[in-house]
Amino acid sequence: MFFIHFLIFIVNTEICRSYLLLSFDDRFRAPLRIPPNSKDIGEPLILTPYIKSNQISKARELSSVNSLLGDKSIVSNSGYFTVDETHNSNLFFWFFRKSSSDWKNAPFLLWLQGGPGISSMYGLFEENGPYTMTENGLKKRNHSWTNYYNVLYIDQPVGTGFSFTNSSDGFIGTQEKVADHLYEALTQFFKFYPELKPNAFYITGESYAGKFIPSISHKIHNLKKANLTDINLKGLFMTSAYTNGLANGLANFCFQTGIIDSQTKTRLQVQERKIESYIKSEIWYNASILAKELIYKIVNISRVDMYDYRKLDAVTTEKYAQFLNEIRIRKKLHVGNKDFFPSSNSVFNNFTEDISKSVVPLVEELVEHYPVAFVGGQFDIVVAYPLALNVMKKLNWSGASDYKTAKRNILGKNVDGYYKSAGNLKDIFIRNAGHMVTRDQPRAILDLLEKFVNDKL
Repeated sequence: MFFIHFLIFIVNTEICRSYLLLSFDDRFRAPLRIPPNSKDIGEPLILTPYIKSNQISKARELSSVNSLLGDKSIVSNSGYFTVDETHNSNLFFWFFRKSSSDWKNAPFLLWLQGGPGISSMYGLFEENGPYTMTENGLKKRNHSWTNYYNVLYIDQPVGTGFSFTNSSDGFIGTQEKVADHLYEALTQFFKFYPELKPNAFYITGESYAGKFIPSISHKIHNLKKANLTDINLKGLFMTSAYTNGLANGLANFCFQTGIIDSQTKTRLQVQERKIESYIKSEIWYNASILAKELIYKIVNISRVDMYDYRKLDAVTTEKYAQFLNEIRIRKKLHVGNKDFFPSSNSVFNNFTEDISKSVVPLVEELVEHYPVAFVGGQFDIVVAYPLALNVMKKLNWSGASDYKTAKRNILGKNVDGYYKSAGNLKDIFIRNAGHMVTRDQPRAILDLLEKFVNDKL
């Protein structure tokens, strides 16, 4: 999720004004009631020392999570991997085996949330994990990815969700460091669960994970070329993928949907050109600030939810966030005295410059070697499908001409959407969905994922 949520003042030769950039998504600013005795529930479970000393059985025993619903088919482990010893930076993970006896042979998926700074627990509880929060409390999800796959959820970058660092210098703000930390976590995980090392491995995620996914995939790819890793990477599955800096096209898209008028479109297009100018000059900070202001203006004028313009109010995350902060749940998850926050201002602020940078060159290299799926929702504004389509059309790769002439097909018997496939590039449009396509159309996305994993697109 592209998350805009802080007050910032900018003063330079080009800009001399203050912007109030508030969260446009009430899911991430619901007040959290932290238990008053949260400091008395122990220390977080750091598994790295056990893994280093090859105490794998002990690590699994300590990190085992008793099913939150008493369902023995849900087998999971949670805890922390240290990814930066200097600053004691630790990434929280929650891993779920496929809910059947053949889990050792099932594909292995990594799920990453966007933001930057949004917890992957959002994806777990609101989109595709085995649990979901309802008005009546915790329930088992019908269309969970864990019914068919082994799934690893990681809170990253450091400072996101349950993840933590002991130093302000432990926060990161570049894709290179994202890749380094994720690779370190994966290296430890495959020692923790060596049974899964040979399995087909897919990296999945949403929104700003459209940068995280190519970054870690590219690192794995380069290490594979150098025979320095045997991680069995098989594909990238990205929903509402934010891979490129916000640029021209958003104002026109909003005009076409009818949420702004032609005069507003013209004014916003002037700002889009300014953003493009900053990006071309590599003035990343200014480009990012103007890009966030652009979104702010659109939402302020239209009063619609930027993640689904059919709606006025976003769905709140308060229920799952409050649930994760309950002492009994934190004990089950082995997070000790670490409080859970669904989003992190510190993480987001550290990635301000990164917002305007592109990972398209990484995608262009990766698509030559691995299937890459771009999945977009019909009613998303912040990563509007036509803008993502422009990125795909401009990719410089060997299958570019085939993609431009590829036939568009209907997805599913109920017309869940449409897709084009050319070589490794998979272009998918999902009907009746906003930014969180997995939440809005869980069955359709699960069916789509099955086709992607089995090379049927």
